[in-house]
Amino acid sequence: MSTALQQVPVPLPPGCLRELRRWARAWLEQHPTDSDPDSVVLAMTEMVTNSVRYGAAPIQVELVGDSRLLLLRVSDGSSTLPGRSDRGTDAEGGRGLAVIDAVTTRWGVWTRPGGGKTVWCEFSDRS
Repeated sequence: MSTALQQVPVPLPPGCLRELRRWARAWLEQHPTDSDPDSVVLAMTEMVTNSVRYGAAPIQVELVGDSRLLLLRVSDGSSTLPGRSDRGTDAEGGRGLAVIDAVTTRWGVWTRPGGGKTVWCEFSDRS
C-alpha cells in the first residue's frame, strides 16, 4: 500500500481558505483517490474555518492516504473540542459538523499531549 502524506501550515490572513483549497485540489490531483474532491475540499474548509474562528494558532492541515482511504486532519493550539449547535434555521453558522457527517465516512477529535487538538475525518468507499 502506497501512502502519501503532506502537511501544510495554515496562514491566517484573508484568502487563506482560497490558498488551502488550491493546495488540496493539487494534492488530490497528484495522489488520486476514490474520494470526491469537492467533498474533501468542503470538509477541509469547514474544519479550518472552525479552527480559525474558535481555535488557536498554530493551525495545520494534513492529507494522508491512498486510492482506497483518505484522511484529513486539522490541528490547532486550542484544547476546546468542537460541538454540535442547535441554533435554528436562520443562524449564520453552526452547521459545520452536520456537513462533515454528510460528506465523510466518519470523523473524530482528540486532544494532544501538551495542549491543542486534532479534528480528523475519513473518506472511504461507503459500500
